[in-house]
Amino acid sequence: MRKAAWLVALLSLSWLSCPAAPTSGADGGVDGGATDAGPFDGGSADAGSTSGASDAGLDAGSAGAFDAGPAPTGELRPVPGEVTILQLELPVGVFVEIGEAAIIVGPTGTLVLVDVGNGHHDDEVREAVRELNTRWLTPARGFPSRAPLQVDWIILTHFHGDHVGGFDALTSGADALTVTGGVVHRGFTDVGPGVNEGDYESVCDALRGRLATRDVPLCVSAVPAPCNLSGVTSTFPATGCPGLRLGDLSRADDDAAGAPSFIDLGAGARLTLLGAGGWANGPGAAFPSAPFGVADSNEENGRSVSGLVSFGAFRYLFAGDLTGSGAPTEPDVESHLVTTAAPLLGPGGVDVAHANHHARKTSSNPTYVAALAPADGHTRHVVAGINTAYANSPHQEVLDAWGLGGRLAGGGFFVTRRAPAGATSPELVDAQGQVVIRTVEGGGGYWVQAPALGIARATPSVRR
Repeated sequence: MRKAAWLVALLSLSWLSCPAAPTSGADGGVDGGATDAGPFDGGSADAGSTSGASDAGLDAGSAGAFDAGPAPTGELRPVPGEVTILQLELPVGVFVEIGEAAIIVGPTGTLVLVDVGNGHHDDEVREAVRELNTRWLTPARGFPSRAPLQVDWIILTHFHGDHVGGFDALTSGADALTVTGGVVHRGFTDVGPGVNEGDYESVCDALRGRLATRDVPLCVSAVPAPCNLSGVTSTFPATGCPGLRLGDLSRADDDAAGAPSFIDLGAGARLTLLGAGGWANGPGAAFPSAPFGVADSNEENGRSVSGLVSFGAFRYLFAGDLTGSGAPTEPDVESHLVTTAAPLLGPGGVDVAHANHHARKTSSNPTYVAALAPADGHTRHVVAGINTAYANSPHQEVLDAWGLGGRLAGGGFFVTRRAPAGATSPELVDAQGQVVIRTVEGGGGYWVQAPALGIARATPSVRR
């Protein structure tokens, strides 16, 4: 259990700064087009190859022929000893609600929610958790016993309603989630018109009230921000992000070591926090990006929490709605993240990247994309959480950026649902439902699947 008391002692720390990363200009318009599921079929596995060295002290896997096993005949489910990631499709509903949520399941059943959708999505998120705990993460299938609504960790990437609006309903009442680890967020800092005030207040009230012992803020301000922002004129700027340097978040005895914060997913898998609040984990400390405001919604997006899932040779990165265009009110935090956190990322990029901001053109700038998907001939995939209320998503500029120069090398750009007037490309897979990723061979490779379409692609991890 992690308490927030450590923040008081860390407020006096002196935090280093680093130069802002170069910015890139805003992109142009958006093209429409018919949905193209891409050139994929189930079952065929690519040959393995060696690439890069071990990074961040983690096992880089081993070279050799890649065998993913038989192609799945149904939806991929968590199995002991492997990591499973579910990018949920959250429905639009009668209120035309945008929303995004994902679930990460570790090799021993550790369950992490990354965002929780809008206030009208709590039922869908709750039932996804219940189904996992009662049908799949069970002793009969080799997992430790779990409560029906047990969630070990929740990560809230930023304070926009489509990412945190469901939090209050999910964590209160007779059918509340049971949070056994903590609720990770950037901290109640840098507040202004860019946050969704009502959602910010409900999260703040919960984490300073009924869930106070589960509160894991990453960044702090000189004076704590209030939960009620009515009439507040201060923005409570972050003075540092000490929560990014606490080592294993489930333990307090290693906090003083100053290692990057991580969630232990079991069996050697971990979720390392790369950045939050515009700060990024670098050598020995967290470093701030160039300052930016709090008024625009994209400035709130730029403060998104980012994390890297590592298991054997496998790497998956998410970063909420992180911005990177560098246009006014769209700070280039993407470049700052991948340059500052390069030692944690290591060479070779990642296997699967979450496309920031629902694959909209505020994100996925050239520096960020090149760092995560170098054009080295290795197959990679991209996943984006979209429903039809995100008009024009994915943007053409984002699809083009990830497809440039064959970066995905036969991999796909999987979206949960292509929105009206969303762009298309040969790499696009409109999954028309959730997207599932599950490792094999202890992270030596993985399946990426669009169950509604019967598409499943086996891919070796780039570091094997």
